[in-house]
Amino acid sequence: MNKFKTLLLLTLLAVLVVPLTAQDDGEPSSTISWFYTACEDRMVIDLSGNIEAGYDVYFQAFDGFGGTGNALTGLRRVDVSGDYAVSQVVPWLGGEQRVLGTPVSVVIRMARENDPEDTIFNEPSDDFLAACAEPASTLVDGEDLTSGTIEIGDIITSSGIRTPDGGLLNPIFFTEPEPIVQIGARDSDITIDGRTNNPGLIYAQCTDVAGADPGVLFDTDEIIVFWSWYARTPEQVESHIANSSYVITLNNQPFNDVEVSPIQQIPGDRNWWAFYTVNLGDAWKPGTYGINYNLTWVNTITDGYEDFGPGTTNDFFDSGCSFTIQENPYGIDVVHEQPSFPLRTFND
Repeated sequence: MNKFKTLLLLTLLAVLVVPLTAQDDGEPSSTISWFYTACEDRMVIDLSGNIEAGYDVYFQAFDGFGGTGNALTGLRRVDVSGDYAVSQVVPWLGGEQRVLGTPVSVVIRMARENDPEDTIFNEPSDDFLAACAEPASTLVDGEDLTSGTIEIGDIITSSGIRTPDGGLLNPIFFTEPEPIVQIGARDSDITIDGRTNNPGLIYAQCTDVAGADPGVLFDTDEIIVFWSWYARTPEQVESHIANSSYVITLNNQPFNDVEVSPIQQIPGDRNWWAFYTVNLGDAWKPGTYGINYNLTWVNTITDGYEDFGPGTTNDFFDSGCSFTIQENPYGIDVVHEQPSFPLRTFND
């Protein structure tokens, strides 16, 4: 059996499933089609499409659906540019033999060159081991970024969003069949489906990013909203800060006390970053809340990859995120002190 898919990726982070022939609407875009087969000792993958400068294709196979379970291959980078049509034949780690009919998934990414966590697309593709097809395109070498070694506790996939502490939002760790459950600091014996590893840490543009959903939240969680900007140089980040205009609201009420971090370089990342955070506290009234995100620029800037602002194709960004607060299951009585400014929940 096999998996075949074609996607059109519209800058930034707008993902559409499209027919085999994608129509170019004039916006900067990258496309990827993949077809893979997996058998006892290897997988064969065909990749084709068109990719913008500064991006590459990455993939990794696992023995569970959804990119979970044990890694069958290392995380592999395929160096492509412009129009591409390439194939790879990848043996399973350690030369292992697998049983036909067992699950397999391949996580496909499009991400910045040399930074597989800086993704514009990240999706697992599920199937079962069967017969392997012959490569359909020119065979190319791929770089194994993990050198075949993955240890317990290593991140195998995530939203790809950097958090203010330099980590990744909503990571999934090796050997766990499902995302690790965050159980709440007050009761280590309770596990809750749908909790993330970052409960209460909310990315303001989560609707645009697969894997960035805030998950299940309780009235005992501290709610921190954040967003960020990165560029190739600290001067380019400074230019963004000086020329950007953010309008971020919660249920149409503007945020107060937004903190902007120092411009910083995260270890292992060649880009420079600034993080914007708003700590909204805990003890939130149960209900659903919506964040609206709007970004414009007074003057044209660049992040070293693309131009933004007046006269460019990236003259504004509209996005958002919604989250729902539930009463905690720990039996803790909470005096609901938030929101501390006039605000109604969507279900009032």
